[in-house]
Amino acid sequence: MLAQDTKAQGTVVRASALIAVPWANGGGDTRIITDTERFRLSLATIAGEGPFSTFPGLIRHFALVEGKVELSLAAHALDATAPPLTFAGTVAVYATPLNGPALALNLMVPVDRAPLRLERCEGAAGMDVLAVFAIEPVIAAGMAMAAHDTLFPTGPVDVSGRALVVR
Repeated sequence: MLAQDTKAQGTVVRASALIAVPWANGGGDTRIITDTERFRLSLATIAGEGPFSTFPGLIRHFALVEGKVELSLAAHALDATAPPLTFAGTVAVYATPLNGPALALNLMVPVDRAPLRLERCEGAAGMDVLAVFAIEPVIAAGMAMAAHDTLFPTGPVDVSGRALVVR
């Protein structure tokens, strides 16, 4: 069971409680934050170059949190300020981390579900979101979150600091 803090404003999944599962290709690992019928949210370390796994039936949203990566489907190298990419789970993607491992947040949504999106946020008030992933230590819904913690709010949320949000 993941370490969670539940308050009136929502539930926080602490990054320190996530369990890393190695990729089959040996190029990194994944830590699942949540996996529901509506979406899956995970944090991945890209440690070596190689292909991403394909996920037929899913739409994939990908955002770097740390590091720099060249992806075969991007026109240029991505870093932790680049907008999230969205692509079909069947697309063949090859990744090459630059200057060491990179960390990425993945949002996967079944194609037959309501569309969701992953967005960067640098502080905002009254956001109606499904999840807030802290890129750095932030305050969200009045709760202190460490880097890489995720809040699943119960209503509109204020965020101070850099985060990725699921809408």
